[in-house]
Amino acid sequence: MSIPNANRVLPLVAWSAAIVGLALVAPVVGRAAEPSGENLVANASFEQADPKSPVPASWHGTPQVYSLDRSTARTGKASLKYANQDSKRYVLCTQKVPVRGGWKCRFGVWIKTEGITGNESGATICLEWQGKDGKWLGGAYPSGVQGTQAWKRVEGVTRLPDEAVSCHLACYVRQGMTGTAWFDDVELVRITDPPMRSVLVSPVYRGSVTSEGPKEARVRVRWNLADHDLKVEAIRVRACLTGPKKQVLREATGRPDRTQPDHVDLAVPLADLKPGQYDLAVRLEGPTGEDLQTDHHRIVRLADGQKRKCRIDEHRRLLVDDKPFFPIGMYWSGITPADLKIYAQSKFNCLMPYGSPTRQQMDLAHQHGLKVIYSIKDWYAGSTWCPRSIRTPADEEPMVRARVREFRGHPALLAWYLNDELSQQFMPQLEAHQRWVAEEDPDHPTWVVLYQFREVAAYLNSFDAIGTDPYPIGRKPASMAAGWTAETFRQVERARPMWQVPQVHNWGNYAKSEAEKQRGRTPTDDEVRSMAWQCICEGATGLVFYSWFDLKRNPDVPFDAQWAGLKRLAAEIDRMAPIVLSIEPVPPVRVEGKPPGWLHWLARSHGGKVYLVAVNDGDGEGTVRFRLPATPKNIRPVSDSRPVPVDGDSLRLELRPLAMACYEIDLP
Repeated sequence: MSIPNANRVLPLVAWSAAIVGLALVAPVVGRAAEPSGENLVANASFEQADPKSPVPASWHGTPQVYSLDRSTARTGKASLKYANQDSKRYVLCTQKVPVRGGWKCRFGVWIKTEGITGNESGATICLEWQGKDGKWLGGAYPSGVQGTQAWKRVEGVTRLPDEAVSCHLACYVRQGMTGTAWFDDVELVRITDPPMRSVLVSPVYRGSVTSEGPKEARVRVRWNLADHDLKVEAIRVRACLTGPKKQVLREATGRPDRTQPDHVDLAVPLADLKPGQYDLAVRLEGPTGEDLQTDHHRIVRLADGQKRKCRIDEHRRLLVDDKPFFPIGMYWSGITPADLKIYAQSKFNCLMPYGSPTRQQMDLAHQHGLKVIYSIKDWYAGSTWCPRSIRTPADEEPMVRARVREFRGHPALLAWYLNDELSQQFMPQLEAHQRWVAEEDPDHPTWVVLYQFREVAAYLNSFDAIGTDPYPIGRKPASMAAGWTAETFRQVERARPMWQVPQVHNWGNYAKSEAEKQRGRTPTDDEVRSMAWQCICEGATGLVFYSWFDLKRNPDVPFDAQWAGLKRLAAEIDRMAPIVLSIEPVPPVRVEGKPPGWLHWLARSHGGKVYLVAVNDGDGEGTVRFRLPATPKNIRPVSDSRPVPVDGDSLRLELRPLAMACYEIDLP
């Protein structure tokens, strides 16, 4: 999705450890995460000297680079100074911090810089954690400060995995950079999340209800009791639907049980609601019935006959003019007539340009029969690429609302792109942007893309459709595409559309060193096809590949060759889209025995036929046998008219690494 950037580099690992209006908005209003306890950093303002080292007490760093400086400070009388003119020297100043697995933390530091130069993001801070064996498990890496700047705060928010047993905080300058930086007032505090997270599983899209359904509101409630002194046996959940006059209409209650130890599902009937706005309150009650937390979900019964240009249905499908639409797109930088002419000669049906298009460019896309996902993803005060016209969060709302009003009626508009990997520290702004866009434009959904695939649940109130962007080739196995997609789907409780972002770029295009450049390579046609179908089999209802502009500069594959392969893939997905998006009942199909880990598959019914798609993610190979509900009359590959010999009520497939197979099955 986004331009691969320094925010995604793991420094210690890679280099050291190798409605109308308000009516259609459907927010969840609960208690925000709050700091819990004191600052966990020792000598956080660097006031205490170490008699045996130039480095401040409680900190560990190379004395040739790091030192206590009593001539510069933001507060107090001292700071940590970094001075380095050797771009090959990459060292950090660290401190082991008393953080436990499962904790959520906010960490930050104030930074002043002088002449920080290089190809990375600058002076910054990071938090990393290790497992029982001392090996790196993960980390959080905020973007830093470059050039010459006055004191500026850099911070991040993250939750450590349960298996983390030790944790280190580091002040440092990104690899390959030189200059001088000062660090002061370091902070690390534990954040207490609310004890409950409730997800409106249905209605799927902005709480919207029509005469056609859904017939009930379904809420999934999960609890976070690790941050609270509570036992799961002592809690109860209650859902209450109230009308415009605050009258109670329907209720449902639930408790944890052995069949659902980690969540409770509640259902409240929605039949016979009159058009209007309703409130679904979800309340977590403690041992004596006290209110521990209440979330509010807005339910909106639309008037009969109201139509939306683009919307999400209860099956997570994008509907354009009430017809299922599978986005097949690519990331672009800007729109040019010459590029559009080439692109339009394919089955790609949409594009996501980073540069917010002009009306003339939108008109041109429409003339070519293409839809545009319109980007306003940078309009957040304090973010790296924020335009100069936005200096504070107060400047964001008028710009967002004005741009949405300007283009909401354009026939080329498909969706709004609201977030490109921003961290949770921007959550209030992210949720506000979602609210403003939904208020101004009930006709088009919003889409965000995150590399933070394990944190997607925290962003649920900031999007209508979600994507994550696994880019494995040149670094990881192709199976990363399926793993990220499956986890993303789990994070949204299988209740939001996923438009995933497969890789077509060479990581070498973004290399910061010659060695890194040499490790990069362009994915092969087989890898791209496998990754795309892995995503679809794991629940994706759209694909936006990254990126069109990389096709023109991938050093190891000519544009014409790679574009030809992508056109074939887009045509294949386009042919299969009506099948993938079909909601016809599917007869039982299963894999005999234990499915191999490298297998990903789906079954659909469409037009009286059953379709089976199976893909190998590249981590193995072998034979799998699918058991069918009856002996089929015939079986044939979708890409081939030749029938397959029928072997009773099963279908045997031999799948080599990265192979994809699709069969049409005619059952009696």
